[in-house]
Amino acid sequence: MAAAVIVPLLVAAALIGIVASFNKDASKPEQTAESFQKEVDQAFSALAEAIKVFLPKAQEFEAGQVTPIDFRAAVDVALPEFVKARDAVAKLDKYKKKPAINRYFVDAADLYVETARIYAVAADPSAEAQRPQLNLAAKRVRTLGDRIYDRGRVVIDPTFYAPTSPDVEVRPPTEVPDWVAEGLAAGPPLAETPPAPAATPPNREPTCGDGVEPPCRAEQPEKQWESRVKKAGTPQAPDVTRALKAGDATRLGALAATYETKTRELMAGPDPKGDRERAAVVGLGLLTNGEAARLGQAAALLPAGEIRDRLMAVARRTLVVGDDLLESDLGFRRSGLSRSLLKDKGF
Repeated sequence: MAAAVIVPLLVAAALIGIVASFNKDASKPEQTAESFQKEVDQAFSALAEAIKVFLPKAQEFEAGQVTPIDFRAAVDVALPEFVKARDAVAKLDKYKKKPAINRYFVDAADLYVETARIYAVAADPSAEAQRPQLNLAAKRVRTLGDRIYDRGRVVIDPTFYAPTSPDVEVRPPTEVPDWVAEGLAAGPPLAETPPAPAATPPNREPTCGDGVEPPCRAEQPEKQWESRVKKAGTPQAPDVTRALKAGDATRLGALAATYETKTRELMAGPDPKGDRERAAVVGLGLLTNGEAARLGQAAALLPAGEIRDRLMAVARRTLVVGDDLLESDLGFRRSGLSRSLLKDKGF
């Protein structure tokens, strides 16, 4: 008799739960590309406001027009806002049409936070000898953040690169940067003096097809592209992890250079047919790992102490971001570092 009473009650409770869930869902507007982008913009709003002040200060610092002490004060103001944006982006609902793109926005936000941390190291007196290279590193990390962010935008809005008017010529940058061509390549004491940058920054080329004039990006069957990536001989993230742990500046510099070379070679070849963005994400993941190695190299050359330790921590966190971008199905191995490193809020 007791069982006969309990079963109807359980059924009733289940029905109440279903109705409550339905009412809850019904009260929430349907997610669209436009509504999700608005949520992304809102999550990034703290960073967007802070960067209006911070970026000009960074440019003045790079040009020697503001003292390290004054610039460090600007970093101290900006970093908490960057962290606030990062945490807000991490809390966004998944984009239902392609949930994987949430990680692009999170990765971009993480790299913006690391950019501020690199600048904080560059402003320290003990890093003066490496300041020009650290400023370049900050710009490279920020550029990676921008290009990764754009990968999410392209998924939300496939017309992202289309001109808004026949009278407007759109010249977006390449999805994957070439540090030499863009004038951001590392130099002494981290690397040999790089070649001169391109006369004009390289622009994104359209995909080859009927009616498309060269230069354009060719395509190849997906399986062939996958095979090419697997055979490319790129370094693996655990290689960087071990070199960071050892503080081996020579090894880290060699890894950074190899990542750049291999990325350039891969991006010189065709994209997988119908999935150009997949190739872009791989290229950005490789450069992110390469930048982690370069940051570790710079840290290893700093005097032992807090500043060196902080830059090493930036290198490790940057390597964790790379884990998000490189597919295990393509033979890439993860760094072995904990994702919890990216929850750090301070310097």
